[in-house]
Amino acid sequence: MKKIRFGILSLTLCLSLAACGGGKESSPFDPAADAQTLLAADGAFTADLTAVEEATACALYGIDPDTVTGCAVYMGNTGVSLEELAIFTLTDGEAAEAALTALEYRVEDQKESAADYAGYLQNELPKLEGAVTRQRGNSVLLVIAADYGPVNDFLEADL
Repeated sequence: MKKIRFGILSLTLCLSLAACGGGKESSPFDPAADAQTLLAADGAFTADLTAVEEATACALYGIDPDTVTGCAVYMGNTGVSLEELAIFTLTDGEAAEAALTALEYRVEDQKESAADYAGYLQNELPKLEGAVTRQRGNSVLLVIAADYGPVNDFLEADL
């Protein structure tokens, strides 16, 4: 009987320790700081990116502005560049999930639109194929870049 209790206690302790050791959760994205880090990343973006105001960004991505607590959004300003960087912090995880879905829809819409101009945007289409969308807690990120190496380095550095 003692062995059974000891076995159950040992199993319980192991399971509780395993639950606590599920790995380090990445910290949420910081729109201002992380955007500057990515914009400064050598070679990530080849286009000149221009800041987009929060209200415009929310409308563009279909994100409820009432759930946004901060954002940094940059887009190619040449009219022919598909490069984008968008980081949003939201009121909670549920709002972040909805925003992530909106960012993913944005990428799909861009792919469909760009396909209509395949000859004109020939060098831009591959950028969409590598588009990165991520959620960390109550924040989300979208990157459409020329070189995803620096973007992946940034994402892995915070793990």
